[in-house]
Amino acid sequence: MLTVELPYPPSINHYWRRVGTRTLISRTGRRFRRQVMAILAGEGVEPLAGPLAVDIELYPPDRRRRDVDNCLKSVLDALETAGAYHDDCQVVRLAIAKCHTVPGGKTVVRISEAATVAPLTADPKRKKRKCLKCGQWFDSSGPGNRICRPCARINAGIRITEKELRSQRGGKRRNGEPMASDGDVDTR
Repeated sequence: MLTVELPYPPSINHYWRRVGTRTLISRTGRRFRRQVMAILAGEGVEPLAGPLAVDIELYPPDRRRRDVDNCLKSVLDALETAGAYHDDCQVVRLAIAKCHTVPGGKTVVRISEAATVAPLTADPKRKKRKCLKCGQWFDSSGPGNRICRPCARINAGIRITEKELRSQRGGKRRNGEPMASDGDVDTR
């Protein structure tokens, strides 16, 4: 496993520059690459082979709003250029977290060999369920979620008084509507 602390990366919004018809790495991006290369050369890092898992922790320099996904490309490309691995297509698992602010900012990167690439484990409570209101099948988040989103939106718009609610409790329902009892005639 390789763990390395790097400077805070430039956003992808500042990493590339257009000069005429050419797209180039900006001055900020080149400076970041040189810093990463110096850090990895100082540690004597050899390129890793095979499938890799990369965990990145970003510690921003200030409290400005930042998208974590805008930092990925610059970090992965700088690590490749610096010789942490042969090609960034070796990365088969990638995790990124934005942490608390640190003066000047920093990035902590952990690279390890990914032995096997298993699919993410599914939540056993999540499964296809039939909506109790419309009867359509939908992806439910658990046993307490028995109404699909469209029907839930409809229900949210329905205003019902407490008296009406009390009168309807306990009775049988079909598609959310109270059913007629055995002696009553359904006039639908």
